[in-house]
Amino acid sequence: MWQKLLFIALFCSESAVAEVKSWQLWKHQNGVSIHYKKHDNGIFEVRGTVTVSNTNAGDFMALLSDAENAPQWIENVKSVKVLARLSPSETVVYTQLDSPWPVSDRDMVSYSCYKRLNNTDTELKISAYPDYFDEQPNMIRITEIEGSWLLSEKIVQGLPQLTIVHEIYADPGGAIPHWISNKVGLKSALLTMLTLEKKLLSKDFQTNNTVSKIGECTAKAA
Repeated sequence: MWQKLLFIALFCSESAVAEVKSWQLWKHQNGVSIHYKKHDNGIFEVRGTVTVSNTNAGDFMALLSDAENAPQWIENVKSVKVLARLSPSETVVYTQLDSPWPVSDRDMVSYSCYKRLNNTDTELKISAYPDYFDEQPNMIRITEIEGSWLLSEKIVQGLPQLTIVHEIYADPGGAIPHWISNKVGLKSALLTMLTLEKKLLSKDFQTNNTVSKIGECTAKAA
């Protein structure tokens, strides 16, 4: 009997954990889906998904490399600056965030690496690299970041099609209540993905010679 009760308890416990960690739909709008899941500290991890026709991974990476114009499509971003290229696939980027009132402005230093997963999928992984660049006046440095851009390509009726899945978790730091940061994060993700689709469809970005290439993620560890 006790073994049966133990099994039921373990099953219920595992189900509760799975429920907490599962993605929840927040909003679906104009082809963009935004999901979230809550971490133990109350902060949301956010996932945005959109599929863009007549677009490939190269188009997205070219748009992403146009750092000067990043504020045009990444919501609440004031400026983006490439600090270093550790290898053709690895980049260190400094970003200033124009946080909406009453949230103080934040900044972050991130390391990213672009790699191939299989024949159709590539991924840009992002993590915090806070000590690479000195803290700036009147900015709260975000020191916990984990994110990715998953790019899945296929051909539909003879034309390329790209599905983009963006996942991001960031602890904003400071005294901001989590309910505010979670609300801002969800809305920012939705607006970013909607504008991203428009940018890619219109090809409204500057292609330059600093687009990250598919490679290995080794330089940061070295």
